[in-house]
Amino acid sequence: MVRLVLLLLLIAAPAAAQDRLRIELPEVHPVVGEMIRLTVRGEYTGFVALEEMTFPDSPAYDWMQLLPDDWRQERVNGLPRQVFERQIALIPRRPGNLVIGPVTHHLTKADGAARSVVDVTAPAVSVAVAPYPAPGLPLAARNLKVTDELSDDPARIRDNQTIRRRITITAEDTMAHLLPTRPDLREAWLISFTAPEIRETRLTERGPLAFVQWEWSLRPITGEQGTLPPIRFSWFDLAKRELRGAITQPIIFGYGYVGANVGGGARLTGPWLGGAAALAGLAVALAWALRGQGLRAPDWRRWLPNPHAAALRQAAAAGDLLALRHAARAYADHARRAGRPVDPTALERLDRAIFSPEAGGFDTAAFLRQIRKG
Repeated sequence: MVRLVLLLLLIAAPAAAQDRLRIELPEVHPVVGEMIRLTVRGEYTGFVALEEMTFPDSPAYDWMQLLPDDWRQERVNGLPRQVFERQIALIPRRPGNLVIGPVTHHLTKADGAARSVVDVTAPAVSVAVAPYPAPGLPLAARNLKVTDELSDDPARIRDNQTIRRRITITAEDTMAHLLPTRPDLREAWLISFTAPEIRETRLTERGPLAFVQWEWSLRPITGEQGTLPPIRFSWFDLAKRELRGAITQPIIFGYGYVGANVGGGARLTGPWLGGAAALAGLAVALAWALRGQGLRAPDWRRWLPNPHAAALRQAAAAGDLLALRHAARAYADHARRAGRPVDPTALERLDRAIFSPEAGGFDTAAFLRQIRKG
């Protein structure tokens, strides 16, 4: 009998001393884009001096490690073990049967001065992933929040005033690259300067927090009242297990310029008005005369003075950059039609000076020289 017990103990000893690694997958029924929290757990004999484990990449999912690796001593089935755990957040990219793993842990064990290398592998696991319940890019999250901030009241905007708009989106249990792309705030009555986007995934005690922030400097360029339409996107609420929508409010802008579509600094008065009228009349008379003789007016119009030159000089002298922009655009459009296009980099420099928060002083004299070179 004693011999039989000893034999059974010898047979069971290798199994009891076996190193084990497994992927612990919770009971979930995810949709595409939904974060799955899983644990890679190892139970090892002896003393692990060195280790290395790389979680496998795959085109079928995104993943990130949530916490530092946890090493501790535990008793497993009554026996002392060195336990390893790694927490992983995994987000499926497509529907179907998602296979995760296998994962191999490379261990170097120490027994006194002796060293031994052991590879322990966790077999693959799988989970069924349902399709995302809406067309477009999938976004599944918890506690998604949208804030839309304005530096001033756009309905009471003053002449030459720039308003900053900042939209921030935060969402738990997802990653930043899955949040919506920056909306395009383009309107015929508005010019805008876009600040660099801030997009990042932040690790918190509750898990990953996706963050994106967009900022624009906005200024109306006509005397019209305008409205920026609402911004809409959908997302799958992981708490309620339903599709929801997020929306910003429409933004109504008052009059950027009262009484005219051109900046006050660009309005023609006194002798400039008479001179412009005379030039315009001369241009019309020449065009009709040339037309009657079968000649092409543009061949001659390129030698006529640009009717917007006076407004250009007046705006530059006043230092009104927005009025200068209006006059310069009109000057450039006329020059292009006459076959004498201006240097486009001049207008780009002017736009940066108006809308870039980092812009310093603007040399209007150098700008006039550059735009007249054409």
